[in-house]
Amino acid sequence: MTEADLYTLYKGVYVPTVIHTPESLKYFEEFKFRPDDVLIATYPKSGTTWMQEVVPLILSGGDPASVETLHNWDRVPWLEEKQALVLNLDERPSPRMLTTHFHYDMMPASFFKVKPKVIYVMRN
Repeated sequence: MTEADLYTLYKGVYVPTVIHTPESLKYFEEFKFRPDDVLIATYPKSGTTWMQEVVPLILSGGDPASVETLHNWDRVPWLEEKQALVLNLDERPSPRMLTTHFHYDMMPASFFKVKPKVIYVMRN
């Protein structure tokens, strides 16, 4: 397997091909944000999972059932990964909780029009 098989260059960033398929990247580009969406934007390995546990607790008023019934990747899915294709995100009630590792300048057009809420996690 060559490096070209392992990674895809997307908007100047190499992403793992196994979870970032052409279909999932197209879905990301065409994704329609809502004004009350909550987007967790993180650099990989900087607290993503932690935020995927904390945000549902905040939005549910601290109800632990909100984090005990679904895995975090189903509860607060990554928009750019192929799993998003099967989760019917358009049918989820508001506010939807979403995750991305993509940069600000990689966001779909609807992000800039609708301006969803963003939680940006940064570490040094």
